[in-house]
Amino acid sequence: MREGLSLPPKRQYQPFSEFLPVLFHSFAEAGIRICILRNYEGFPANNIGNDLDILICRRDLSRVIDVLRSLDNIRVINYTEMNVFISVYLEGAFATPGSRSIQVDFFWSMASKGPEYLSADVIFQVASQRQAGGLNFLVPSPAHEAIISLCANLVYGGFLKEKYFPKVQQTFISDRSEVIDALQSPFGMKAATRLVDAVTEGDRRRILGCIKPLRAALYLRCSLRKPFRGALDIARYYVSVFRLRYSPKNIETICILGPVGCGKTTIIDGLIPMLHSAAKVVEIHHFKAQLPLVRESFEICDSSDSHARAADSSLSSIIRTVQWLLVEWVNQLIRRRELTLRIVEYCGRDLIIDPVKFGYKGPAWLARILEKLFPPCDIWILLDSAVEGVQSKNREVLPAETLCQHEAYRSYVKTKNHHVILDASKLVANTTEETYAAIIEMLALRAGKKLNKCF
Repeated sequence: MREGLSLPPKRQYQPFSEFLPVLFHSFAEAGIRICILRNYEGFPANNIGNDLDILICRRDLSRVIDVLRSLDNIRVINYTEMNVFISVYLEGAFATPGSRSIQVDFFWSMASKGPEYLSADVIFQVASQRQAGGLNFLVPSPAHEAIISLCANLVYGGFLKEKYFPKVQQTFISDRSEVIDALQSPFGMKAATRLVDAVTEGDRRRILGCIKPLRAALYLRCSLRKPFRGALDIARYYVSVFRLRYSPKNIETICILGPVGCGKTTIIDGLIPMLHSAAKVVEIHHFKAQLPLVRESFEICDSSDSHARAADSSLSSIIRTVQWLLVEWVNQLIRRRELTLRIVEYCGRDLIIDPVKFGYKGPAWLARILEKLFPPCDIWILLDSAVEGVQSKNREVLPAETLCQHEAYRSYVKTKNHHVILDASKLVANTTEETYAAIIEMLALRAGKKLNKCF
């Protein structure tokens, strides 16, 4: 049974200064102990970082999700889990102007590709209370905060994040003995002292030179102390990485269709800032393919002269389409490293909807087969302007041809399980809002199903 998605009513969005007290109060009522790892200096008015980094105990994870799902006017629209943390994307609150979502990361251990260098219990033991604008919350000790800010990128990612370096360096100088004591257990005295000296001196080359010794010391000491647990942690890390990068569940594809002149590009450009923090990566995906036998790349342009250009030869258009198909699967499976929300402006389905626009001169039966082989989409949104409105924007397209275009797009999108047909003859701002609502509704439904399976 085919079904169109209904659109929810327009909602109000909470600024960060209103969302944060509600979040903290909800955790306190549920008896969940939390610690804000960093970027809390601007609380509650501002969020200095791109997200919230919160430390919890692993046993509280299910209750944390229950609290997030119970917040008024807040919806969980995305969720990913790694070996020692989860990322939850909440719609209904914002920290960045123009955005309507916020990312919250919950850690229960500080680890580097498996082996742990700071546990939640150790951090909570020496955490201190901080007050800010009527809020009371825990923060790590200065030594632990500096280690987290440095090692989360240096040991795990292999790079130095300059944003945190001045504060890290200041702490390494003022609290040298505490920092070395905290680093000694996971890395050993020699590696810990070498890193502290390099950071204190501000020698970036020496700091980067500490990466391999730190990783080697961490893996060695973890293997000697907890051989089975260490091997299990490493295996869990790589399994979680593989699942994140290659699972189809961690990429959402929204295909926005529409005839020439429906304002599709303008609407998509307006959606991107609104969808900031709805996923780790939010991107506009344009279809391109470069053939070794054809000089020009296959790039689709939403322009009034697309129908006037000369079509490729039958063989050339088939080759272009096949390579287009291969490139899309490579992008889907290999060139993605994070949870991705992909807004697709053109897709292989246009081949059978409007082959003239794409210069396709191959057989129709082959186009139908290739269309079914393209990566799937999670929701189809058709921008359906009135024929008169499109005709006024695109004088070169004959009325009969425009009418055929509209009928072809409507007939095709109605065959899809999850689709929405929107009136694009309205003001651009109104159509953009309706498109955003359709996308968020899809994300919320998908995230709800994922959470129901995990918790």
